[in-house]
Amino acid sequence: MIKEIRWGIVGPGNIANKFAQAIKIVPGASLVAVASRSEEKAREFAEKYDIPMVFLSYEDMAMSNDVDAVYIATPHPFHKSCAEIFLNAKKHVLCEKPVCVNAKQATDLMQCAEKNGVFLMEAMWTRFLPAIKEAIKIAKSGEIGDIRGVSADFCYFIAPNAEHKIYRNDMAGGSLLDVGVYGLNLADIFFDDEPETITAISDINYGIDCHTNVLLKYKNGAIASISSATNVVKPSTGCISGTKGYIVLPRFFGAQELFVNVNKEERHIVKNSMGNGFEEEICEACDCIRAGRFQSDIMPMSKSIKILRQMDYIREQIQLKYPFDI
Repeated sequence: MIKEIRWGIVGPGNIANKFAQAIKIVPGASLVAVASRSEEKAREFAEKYDIPMVFLSYEDMAMSNDVDAVYIATPHPFHKSCAEIFLNAKKHVLCEKPVCVNAKQATDLMQCAEKNGVFLMEAMWTRFLPAIKEAIKIAKSGEIGDIRGVSADFCYFIAPNAEHKIYRNDMAGGSLLDVGVYGLNLADIFFDDEPETITAISDINYGIDCHTNVLLKYKNGAIASISSATNVVKPSTGCISGTKGYIVLPRFFGAQELFVNVNKEERHIVKNSMGNGFEEEICEACDCIRAGRFQSDIMPMSKSIKILRQMDYIREQIQLKYPFDI
């Protein structure tokens, strides 16, 4: 019989809804608690998803013997402090991306998890999707030849609003940390090497990066092109290009299908997730916890820190600083 992992949600915001919906169909996982500083939000969320326990203090949830693991869905700047509360209470943590706002914070958090002997993973759901795994399999087979390029655009429009967290510098707003992180992860999946050079340009307004383009060049000459934006709409397409053909991933960050083109012949492959796409990362976290593993082989903290180092460097280039930077 599969050991049940009892989960709590920290921060019942928009993204937490996807987790709450997904966990319903994950074998051996149950959602038993929600924590929020807002009693109204916590009780409304608990009623919506039939969650038995409501905590108005993160510390109180961390001390509960009825919670094994937590999903942290608070805004970016609070990921580290929230995660530390639970890690220090020996709770396993799945933290929404980006796991922290810079590499130093993420390194500190990893050390906290290691000290307490508990599981920690960034919730980069893209890496666990069946469509992404199929693309990796095809790329490794050599069907599209040597991989020479990766491109990924994740751009959307939100009208400037001083109250919206995306437009607030003090909330680590902007496109890079919000959605550029997905493109950088896609590049890392297919180019598992450190880039030799990173070049970035950005439209900085309202104290955040509204539109950022990044080029990463690797030692073998391969190039990745990543764009993110809050003020322009582009197709959310990922493309892996080789010497014999290419793979196209529509809506790459939540891909459910892929198109493989070799010698001008295209085939369409459907690889659906279990549900909304969050299920696979929850399964991975549960499997690791049951096995007594403190990190995922697919999304270890070393990869999260690697991507954050890249974003730290990109922000240096585009001159974007947050109040909590070192």
